[in-house]
Order: sequence, then C-alpha cells, then structure tokens
Amino acid sequence: MTRQVEYTDTLKKKLKRFRSDIPVIEGFQRKAKELETFPDPNQYGELKRGKWKECRAEHITSSVSFVFRYFKDIDFIQFIDLDDHKTLFGRDNRS
Repeated sequence: MTRQVEYTDTLKKKLKRFRSDIPVIEGFQRKAKELETFPDPNQYGELKRGKWKECRAEHITSSVSFVFRYFKDIDFIQFIDLDDHKTLFGRDNRS
C-alpha cells in the first residue's frame, strides 16, 4: 500500500513564497520524498509541543523548517507548514 500524502493550503502558499529560494525548495522536496518512504515517520524530525502538539518538525536549512503530522493508523502524512524557526515556533533557536 502506498503512503498517502497531503500538502495543506498554508504549506502550498509558503512554497510559492519561497519559490526563489532554491536551497529551501530543493531541500523540502528532497526531505518530503525521503519522508514518504521512511519506515516510521514518527521517528523523523523532532516532536513538537504547544501549538504544534502531535506534530514533528525537520530543518531544511539552518533557519527554515517544515512541520508535518503522521497518522500511523492510516499511513498518512500531512505536510502542514514551512517557514523560518521564529515564525513557526515563536522564538529563534539560535539565541
């Protein structure tokens, strides 16, 4: 059975916003493809808390990450958002 994947409207808008940032776009495409075949996506990236409870995040570049959620019972990945760390999580992880 093939793993199902969804890209939220929010993520689609962010990909358009970052379209001229080649490292971000290529990095996201590479990591999304890797995640689609990763044995257990709940072990990929970092588990988040608060607003992003039950979601995981993975860095694309040193300052840009994407957020996703994996539903194991139906083998479904939802790519939720993509942005710089401060915008996503409300603080800069480098400080």
